[in-house]
Amino acid sequence: MDRNRIITIAVGAALLGFLLGFLPQWSRANGLRDSLEDTRLQLRTAQIENRIGAALAESLRSNYERSRQLMTTVFSDLQAVRGQVSPAQQKEVDAILAQRDEIITLLARAAPESSQRLMLIHTRYHNAFSGDPAPATTPAGPAPPARPAS
Repeated sequence: MDRNRIITIAVGAALLGFLLGFLPQWSRANGLRDSLEDTRLQLRTAQIENRIGAALAESLRSNYERSRQLMTTVFSDLQAVRGQVSPAQQKEVDAILAQRDEIITLLARAAPESSQRLMLIHTRYHNAFSGDPAPATTPAGPAPPARPAS
């Protein structure tokens, strides 16, 4: 064999060895990147739900200004996350965003009914983004024990 052919075979073998090591790691890194993006989205949606809950708690304590500030942040975050969620979740986000001006106005006026509206928003958001939606109504308690026959 001549020298050029040996060099070509050696370079080809080195390139093949590199690709055999590189491709599995590249594939794994892409999978981990996708998983990280999903986890970040889940974290962001959980933070939004927590802020809605905090706004609700503040409104129940009649701290309407703090509640208004929290809901302003919630609405901004919802707009930012809207394009990253499923179409069904987008529909719920749009329904919540449609209430923005009304909710902010109620909180700015310190209207007590704003707490009820925040409860509905929290329930709607929770049902859209959690794996186990909360029941629409409070379940009935256990049945009373049967009385023994006399």
